[in-house]
Amino acid sequence: MTRAGLVSVLICGERLRGDDGAAVLAAALLTDDVTPLASITEVGQLSVEALLATPADAAVIVVDAALGIAPGQVVELPLSALACEAGNDAAPASTHAMPAHQVLTLAAELRGTPLCGTFVGLGGMAFGFGEELSPAVAAGLPEFAAAIESEIRRLAAG
Repeated sequence: MTRAGLVSVLICGERLRGDDGAAVLAAALLTDDVTPLASITEVGQLSVEALLATPADAAVIVVDAALGIAPGQVVELPLSALACEAGNDAAPASTHAMPAHQVLTLAAELRGTPLCGTFVGLGGMAFGFGEELSPAVAAGLPEFAAAIESEIRRLAAG
């Protein structure tokens, strides 16, 4: 169970890999009234270490560009659904040493409790070198930032 007001936001992605930088750019759009409600950390790629560094009673929001959904479309999934690989087409796009579901499962095992929280993703399509976002992803950034803010507020309220 999470304590009201304790939200850890893990921003995944690489600014120099096209649409993979969408989460970093969306985090920069968060309004000043929402940022004090959470601990926001740019982690590059989702890792067991980043998840273990979150307080045990914190809700976690993993933010990343996603594969398997339409470019520019925002998705929100409970972390428990992301941890279950079967039947889940949306997946973080950042390159991981292990797939996201394995990272989440291993972190939960090491913590001794499942992670409580949400994955907020934006569908991407171009992950090559460069800072430019694809047009669909650039158009979806405001909705992406709004979804992140909404989830921070929801989880901070307990």
